[in-house]
Amino acid sequence: MKKIAGDCNRDDCPAIYTSGGEVVVQGMLLTATEGMSFSEGEVAVTIPRHLIEEAARALGR
Repeated sequence: MKKIAGDCNRDDCPAIYTSGGEVVVQGMLLTATEGMSFSEGEVAVTIPRHLIEEAARALGR
């Protein structure tokens, strides 16, 4: 996996990675999921909004 956005240099911080043609998001598990529905194996995580912008720049968007 290649880290394309992240808040710090440690591995325990919110971050966004690419792997093949997919994007992997690391963040804090969201426990207040009212109004959301999930398929088996799915979870929601939270990350700072600026990481999405950083990842888009890293991907040339």
